[in-house]
Amino acid sequence: GQIDKALEQFERVYAADPKNAEVAYLIGNFYLDQNRRTDAVKVFRSCIEVDPFHDGCLNSLAYMYAEERDDLDEALGLIRRALEIEPGNLAYTDTLGWIYYQKGQYSEALKELLKVGEGLADPVVYDHLADTYFKIGQIEMAKKYWQMSLGLDPTQDAVKDKLRDLEKGAVAGTAATK
Repeated sequence: GQIDKALEQFERVYAADPKNAEVAYLIGNFYLDQNRRTDAVKVFRSCIEVDPFHDGCLNSLAYMYAEERDDLDEALGLIRRALEIEPGNLAYTDTLGWIYYQKGQYSEALKELLKVGEGLADPVVYDHLADTYFKIGQIEMAKKYWQMSLGLDPTQDAVKDKLRDLEKGAVAGTAATK
């Protein structure tokens, strides 16, 4: 429960051994949890320079780029490398699907995200699936997956908003346009 102290210790280890990719990966994730995105990018990049085969850093950086809709071509390259290292990793497949989604390649996104949804019950994955179904006009499937997402984590205000907007659109006779 003392995250700041833990991070301080990891930063000391990393300062003494900047080639320690595992510590860099942990620090990057701490930074993400603290919404220190610039610091996280720097650390993940450093991790990849030290260990180009660190699939965790490759995935984390790729997912950050996808979330920010930034450097999507680089993100695609990073996640493909991670999947070459760890081909069956469903979290990495979710990242791949989310990158396709952010690039507007919805059929590719759906293909990848369905693989994940079949093997992993996760609110983020279900939200990604719902967003994708919504973009391709399959409103009932979008609603189903947003509801499944909320079933796993009822605290997601953004998903609640999407469902509320969807219901408003259905009442008005039009689809919501999130």
